[in-house]
Amino acid sequence: MLSPVILDIAALLMGLGLIVSVVSSRAGSISLGVGSVAVGLVLLSSIPSGWEIVGVAFFGMIIVAGLWMIFQGVRETRS
Repeated sequence: MLSPVILDIAALLMGLGLIVSVVSSRAGSISLGVGSVAVGLVLLSSIPSGWEIVGVAFFGMIIVAGLWMIFQGVRETRS
């Protein structure tokens, strides 16, 4: 089980991402994505017995969405 402090850091990153997105959509997207991936990893590390399939599917989607946000923030825009 990962430390719950990671959830506090993830919440900070996600809040920072929302604020920063007003100035820079790229930095906001990356910050939101990193926060989402961190939340997904913490939640995946503490799935209760009997809920493994549902937990992996749901929290895995959170991680995939976070990785997509990071990818969108990092990739170069076409003119």
